[in-house]
Amino acid sequence: MWSTAAHDTTHRHTGLAHLLPAGVWLCLNNSSTLLMTAPAVGVAAALLVLAAAAAVHCSAATGEDAPGTGSSAAGRGRPVVPAMYVFGDSLVDAGNNNFLPPPAPRAVPPNGIDLPRTVLRRTGRFTNGYNLADIIAQHLGFKMSPPAYLSLTPLSSLDLLRGRGGANYASGGSGILDITGNGTITLRKQVELFSENKATIIRTGLVDRERLDDLLARSLFLISSGGNDFDAFDNGVPMSQAPEFIAGMVADYLKYINELYELGARRLALLDLVPAGCLPSQRAITANGECDANGNSLSQMFNALLRTEIAKAVVASMPFLKYSIASLYNTYSDMIANPALAGLREVKRGCCGGGKFNGEVECTMASSLCGNRDEYLFWDMVHGTQEAYRWAVLSFFHDSTRDAEPINLARLMQEPLSMATAPCSSI
Repeated sequence: MWSTAAHDTTHRHTGLAHLLPAGVWLCLNNSSTLLMTAPAVGVAAALLVLAAAAAVHCSAATGEDAPGTGSSAAGRGRPVVPAMYVFGDSLVDAGNNNFLPPPAPRAVPPNGIDLPRTVLRRTGRFTNGYNLADIIAQHLGFKMSPPAYLSLTPLSSLDLLRGRGGANYASGGSGILDITGNGTITLRKQVELFSENKATIIRTGLVDRERLDDLLARSLFLISSGGNDFDAFDNGVPMSQAPEFIAGMVADYLKYINELYELGARRLALLDLVPAGCLPSQRAITANGECDANGNSLSQMFNALLRTEIAKAVVASMPFLKYSIASLYNTYSDMIANPALAGLREVKRGCCGGGKFNGEVECTMASSLCGNRDEYLFWDMVHGTQEAYRWAVLSFFHDSTRDAEPINLARLMQEPLSMATAPCSSI
């Protein structure tokens, strides 16, 4: 444990040089003020605070105020938002499950096979390349999704501590309900982690409360959740209980959205549910290999209720929230009905897996693997391919309100934010 005595703190800092980048250490070493004010916390936390303090100190000296590490896209100019915060399931997980013990699912190779060589292939993404969070981030000017929360180190947390870049809290297999996703990070816990992160940022003093609330208000909050909760209908819940079950899901979902709003979220993008009955895993169990009507009905009921209830909630309790619901249901349905529209040829089978439609066995190194991945809608039994995700996101940003409502994502980024700061009681 570090001592709070000034002389002891200064002495111990001489052993940190090998743990910090040369430029950061040089700046830190030249600032006696920074060296003398390290908090009496654990070594990892102290490193995080010192490294971030040095980054702020150095950037102030050079006039820099742009995102510095991790998710910012080189050569793209400044991203259009200060940060992006991602919550939800495997459609947007950037690798958190890599740090969870079994039985939490992991995206083992060949997942990530088509990522650029400059990107680590074992990123924990449940697709062949970039996932939906990555591609949305790229449209905002970032290189990819912000880093997985569980992957962060003191050095890679620099942007996050300055209210920049953001973090990805999503966990593959998780759901809205606490009972969903054995061993994963539930949506409730993801929101709690964000709340803890905000409190940590304020405690460090690197960004004051007013400045942080402004940065959060201008950032994008992205959520993809709900699909895994329908596993309950494979485990004994009858379809007759669907309306009540879905009402509970949406109520919990809105509770977590409201918590994010109280914490400062003012710009929100929600991904609705895909036509679940048309997934390869569902086609594999229908008699004729067609879409399962019950699966699609569950998605439709959830999507419709979500739209109705969030509109009410915005009026009642979140008056300054700007939001868009991006429709995976409609974009997937369009690709299934007209594959050529997105340059696809195969919209029933998964590219990687086993059994009928490659929908009965998970994607592993032992699986059959297609060679023309850009022509497939589905990567495996449940996830889309990078190419399908790209086409969907393009629709979210630029098409009519059928694919993103009440406004598309491009409009969402341009919407003026009025009275957008969070209340002081939000910490």
